[in-house]
Amino acid sequence: MDKKKFIKIIFIILFLAFVVSYVIEESGYYEYNLQNRTILTNDSMKKFEKDVSEGKDVTLEDYAVSTSKDYTNSFTKRTNKVSIGVNKILKKGIEYLFRLLGSFVKE
Repeated sequence: MDKKKFIKIIFIILFLAFVVSYVIEESGYYEYNLQNRTILTNDSMKKFEKDVSEGKDVTLEDYAVSTSKDYTNSFTKRTNKVSIGVNKILKKGIEYLFRLLGSFVKE
């Protein structure tokens, strides 16, 4: 693949990423998600204030709203383990390389 074709593909990918980002922003999807979080938080605040005024024992865990979902499965867990292992090996190799280069500079 020549350089012009490679650069053209990169620019097309960047342009498509920009268009997708622009459409998401203009459609209000991000604001919709923020509004849903605010509504849940406002509902939790109202419940908290009601419970405090009634003299109930309150803890933060009762009112915290978790909207995150865990999408991990065995494949992603194994992939993460492999990635961490490769990173450790690469880190050791790079440290060894710099120690070796440092020993040449010191002498």
